Amino acid sequence: MNPETLAKLRSFCTDEAAFEQLKQILRDEMQPLEQASVQAHFQLEQQKALFRAIARLREPIDLETLFRVTASEVRQLLHADRVGMFRFYPDSGWNDGEFVSEDVDEAFSSAMAQKVHDDCFGDRYAIHYQQGRMQVVADVYQAGLSDCHISILAQFQVRANLVVPLLQGEKLWGLLCIHQCSAPRQWQDIEIEFACQLANHLGVALKHAELMAELRAEIAERQQAEQREQALNQGLRQAIVELKAVNKELEAFSYSVSHDLRAPLRSIDGFSQALLEDCSAQLEPMGQDYLRRIRSATQRMGYLIDDLLTLSRVTRSDMHLETVDLSRIASQICTDLQQTQPERQVEFAIQPNLVVQGDSHLLQVVLENLLNNAWKFTSKHLQAKIEFGAKAQDSGIFAYFVRDDGAGFDMAYGDKLFSPFQRLHAIGEFPGNGIGLATVQRIVYRHGGRVWAEAAVERGATFYFTLVAEEVEA
Repeated sequence: MNPETLAKLRSFCTDEAAFEQLKQILRDEMQPLEQASVQAHFQLEQQKALFRAIARLREPIDLETLFRVTASEVRQLLHADRVGMFRFYPDSGWNDGEFVSEDVDEAFSSAMAQKVHDDCFGDRYAIHYQQGRMQVVADVYQAGLSDCHISILAQFQVRANLVVPLLQGEKLWGLLCIHQCSAPRQWQDIEIEFACQLANHLGVALKHAELMAELRAEIAERQQAEQREQALNQGLRQAIVELKAVNKELEAFSYSVSHDLRAPLRSIDGFSQALLEDCSAQLEPMGQDYLRRIRSATQRMGYLIDDLLTLSRVTRSDMHLETVDLSRIASQICTDLQQTQPERQVEFAIQPNLVVQGDSHLLQVVLENLLNNAWKFTSKHLQAKIEFGAKAQDSGIFAYFVRDDGAGFDMAYGDKLFSPFQRLHAIGEFPGNGIGLATVQRIVYRHGGRVWAEAAVERGATFYFTLVAEEVEA
């Protein structure tokens, strides 16, 4: 109470004892009001600090800055010696960590960059802090703390301790630590409540930071994926350019084969025929046989050139995808084959309604080659059966097949099947140039599928093919 007010009250009291009694009564009345005023002022400052903390959460600032500014404000508001944010190391079981932010009175040493290890915390206390437990200690030496705990607090000169958990969602991220180092301190309820509210807001910031980190990681991953896609597209464009160049070279080669190589073959065949027709009287039988062999070789060379050109065209021709009825194509091919040799007893089994997406011309070539082979390699059997069908694989992708019960082959030589001009039977036994299966493989590959075979000698063969890409197992 100020002196002027006391002087006025003294003038009303003639009795000194009564005046002293009045002063005491007024003091008793004023003390709660003064305490309430102090408390109200503290609450106002507390609310201002919380408001500033919440406002910072809306600003694009990093956790380090948020922690540093908040620690400074809280230490000034509570008149504490140290305020710090302690973070547990990930995967340490809450036994190890360090202070990542701090504001400390210059009279005391900093706790930053000092690794803290506590064998007891992870096993005994972490679960409780994760559930919201706090530690409120007025005097660390009188609170019955464990020796290891006191040792850690003494390392940072702590006498009184107020610790509130920092939760990132439901995960214990760290601790908000408020230290009094100069002397013991009785923490007030309003201070404890303020620390809890502040820790809740910091927890929101931690969760926000986690979500932002995940978002940045996702953005970075997408950017890397876009870069990989751009690199892949660039590589694809380069491959297309190179492929066009190769196709041009193949076209030039095909032209050379068609014209430059055929001309000398025609000359050899023509002059050999002229010698046989015009000079046969002057030639001995052996010489005539040599000429006939020369003609046969040149004609076979011509057939091989035709087959090579056919294979080249299959590889280079444009594909036009459409709906293709494989069953109808197979039935027509089988009808045509039967008409070429009506005396043969061959049973055809064509599964109906096998419809796919593909190039109709190229798929016609596939079925012609496979069914022609089946017809050819069953020719030495009095009765034969040729099948065309499909079956679902474990992957759900359909495998189409052509099966016969003809000559078959030894699977030990199966790796040669689809190489150009490779044959598993002698020409005298079964005619052909060995280009058909190579053509089939090229066409199937162009449709994204694969082709394979199963067979046994004199027990027939089955050729399978798919027309869509299959996932490759890791």
